Amino acid sequence: MITNNIPAQTEKMDKAKYKIFFGAYIGWIFDYYEVFVLSFLVIPMAAALSLSTVQVASVFSVQLAFLAIGGIVFGYLGDKIGRKKILITTLVIFCLATFMRGFTFNYEWLIFWSAIAGFGLGGEYGAAQALVSETVPSKQRGFWSSMLYGGAYLGIFLGATVGGFILPVIGWRWTFFLSALPILLALWLRKDVEESKVWEQEIKEKKTKVKVNIKQKYGLNRFWKPFSIALIAAVLQYFAYYGITNFLPTYLVKYEGFEMGKAAWWLFFTAFAGLVGSFIAGYTTDKWGRRITLSSLAFVAALGGILLYFTWSSLIDSLWILLPMFFLYFGSNGASVFGSLFSEIFPTDVRSTGISWSLQIGRGLSAFPPLITAAVFPIYGYQPIILGGAALFMMLALWAWVFPETKNVRLDQVSGKLDGSKSKESKLAEDLIS
Repeated sequence: MITNNIPAQTEKMDKAKYKIFFGAYIGWIFDYYEVFVLSFLVIPMAAALSLSTVQVASVFSVQLAFLAIGGIVFGYLGDKIGRKKILITTLVIFCLATFMRGFTFNYEWLIFWSAIAGFGLGGEYGAAQALVSETVPSKQRGFWSSMLYGGAYLGIFLGATVGGFILPVIGWRWTFFLSALPILLALWLRKDVEESKVWEQEIKEKKTKVKVNIKQKYGLNRFWKPFSIALIAAVLQYFAYYGITNFLPTYLVKYEGFEMGKAAWWLFFTAFAGLVGSFIAGYTTDKWGRRITLSSLAFVAALGGILLYFTWSSLIDSLWILLPMFFLYFGSNGASVFGSLFSEIFPTDVRSTGISWSLQIGRGLSAFPPLITAAVFPIYGYQPIILGGAALFMMLALWAWVFPETKNVRLDQVSGKLDGSKSKESKLAEDLIS
């Protein structure tokens, strides 16, 4: 395996790089804002549209499933037409779907626009992470990738604020209308973002070569093996995270008698814990390495889940319950390591595809946990859901060691030639995932 002997890039962050980062960052904020404000919106929507618990679960599940579809389509297009174009297109689709859900008057149209929103959101992360990874200095890639994913927690803060305090005042329809407006700001910020120089160089080199061999481009070691390793990690992460979190506000309001504002404070705290975890991960990922950081975070999440399982009944009305919750959600942001780790195991010409497919298919497959949760907690309570999530996090802690250690890898040196010859870079790409 070849890793740390690769010379690190020496360039520093500048104005153009910061603009690229924040252009990607704001889209990721709205991704998680959408997911978590919806966890509040379904409460009044269920009453207004007479939705059953299963129908509410299907809203979450359909949106998550279409994240996978969007990830597949836009991940491929991100490698084909560029990262920047995908960042613009996906935001337009998401903005339209968010606005149109304010006009929903039945379950069928709610499902339709939730699917469209998921489709747009699904294309966000792959292109954004590929662009950030190919732009920031190698020695800081773990930090900036972790900060990019940390936007999820700002999205949760916003979702909890709007869902807990603004939604009860203006109603769910106006919440959808108003939620679409800030997305226009993201579009404005992205219009001047530069395209990835690494990707542009890859395209320029391809023009001087013979036609690409698709079987070689998407070869076993070059694409499918790293994709499979990354996908399993994403499935474990998101099955655990969404399984525990999606129905948490509904459960707290409906079964524990919490007011919407109190349930919002719970989500605030989960976001705070995750944000702290993402900062720590940003430091340790570059300092210690990708694998040990991912494994440690997942282990802490599993420990927090086990503690929460045993203290749930006795501490549900006590502030002390925030202690095991902090450990659970501090560690549950192992996905903040995914950005740098996934970027570094795929060559440039399939990087957006690899990142997007593995992460968003993993999120899409987590359409199943809300359905399972909806069937379990009305009968058995929330504790089995928490314990199941803890078990999945423990599995992720072990699976992290299947990845190669890729700290300080230069992404242009993970690009393999496709003309049939074995270049130094091609050999490196194969060694990284063998």
